[in-house]
Amino acid sequence: MRAEKEMLKLRPTAAALALAPAAALGVGAVSGPAAARSISPPGGGTPATTPATARTSVAVLHVAAIRHYGPPANASGFSVIIATGARQAWAFGGTNPGGPSTPIAALWNGTTLTPSTLPRGLTGFINEASSPAANDVWAAGQFGRYVLHWNGKGWRVARQWRSGQITGLTAINARDVWIFGTTTDGSRTVGTWHFDGTTWSPASGAAGSLYRASALSQNDIWAIGANSGADVILRYDGHTWSRVRTGPSLNGIEPEDILAVSNRDVWVAGTVTSRGDLPHLELLHWNGSHWSRLPTGLAAWAGRLAVGPNGDVLLTATPANASATGLIVHASSRGWGSAMVVAGGMASGVSDVTLAPQSGSLWATGGILTRLGGAAAIWSGPLGRAGHPDTES
Repeated sequence: MRAEKEMLKLRPTAAALALAPAAALGVGAVSGPAAARSISPPGGGTPATTPATARTSVAVLHVAAIRHYGPPANASGFSVIIATGARQAWAFGGTNPGGPSTPIAALWNGTTLTPSTLPRGLTGFINEASSPAANDVWAAGQFGRYVLHWNGKGWRVARQWRSGQITGLTAINARDVWIFGTTTDGSRTVGTWHFDGTTWSPASGAAGSLYRASALSQNDIWAIGANSGADVILRYDGHTWSRVRTGPSLNGIEPEDILAVSNRDVWVAGTVTSRGDLPHLELLHWNGSHWSRLPTGLAAWAGRLAVGPNGDVLLTATPANASATGLIVHASSRGWGSAMVVAGGMASGVSDVTLAPQSGSLWATGGILTRLGGAAAIWSGPLGRAGHPDTES
């Protein structure tokens, strides 16, 4: 549910909370040693060398734009942001999280939000988006069960399902689009569908129960497979979806997102729930031969992965404590790096993050709770240093 999820977690205590300072985040839980654990694949393979630990700093992203949508007393938020060019990105979301809602879309140029008209009659948040090109943008609503396409001039409904949920969307080009509709508990709803430019076709077998995916090309797609037994990682070679051997690396992790940077650099972000239902953030990394886990003591729910600078990654998270502020973590295969928090409002939730093209800054989206309800927000700021020990004295 992304922005809906973050806002709903904050709403019960929002009236009593002021924005917490960074020190109250529990960021100290990720500072200090944060080495990855090596996990060998079953049947052999060389164990990964334990990466050096990383030190953590804290940076603050400030509000760059804030907009309220819908009735004054309702909250609204952005779920996803995708950069489509130099100083250009699309922000998507909706109104009234957790209740009857209307989708929203806006074009962001780094300083100004320009609303974009969507087809009439749509409901629910837009929670997924993918953009092969500036004139080829795809977006989907989880509970509205629709897929939208932008051709550079306007939006149209590309497909809508009568029931279920859409949990993932990956567009390689205008003639190669994947839709996923399986929840994290393995409940197949919409299922997996592929669009070839003319026809939408359902996928069968293990491919029918995919939750979310990340594509390197039309012949190399990595995905999270969800079922009631155990989550798995699958890979598509252009013809067949095959299970990737992960050994015990996924044990105890509820995967939330996957990001393929290359065929030797794949990330899975998830949450490990301890006794007492306390969540902990954890990353899983594939380097082409073995998987490594990057655990952290940070009590938070995993959010969205995004490509960072120099082969690093960014991860949004929602702290489980009462800090009521969104969190973005910077990491690499060598360990955890900087932690960034967002400022503004009575409480804030971050849903997505992207590198601003050609600027070295970050754009993050989510929602800010106010005394009247809540507003959609975009944050902007410099990327904090990853603090990798092999680059520091």
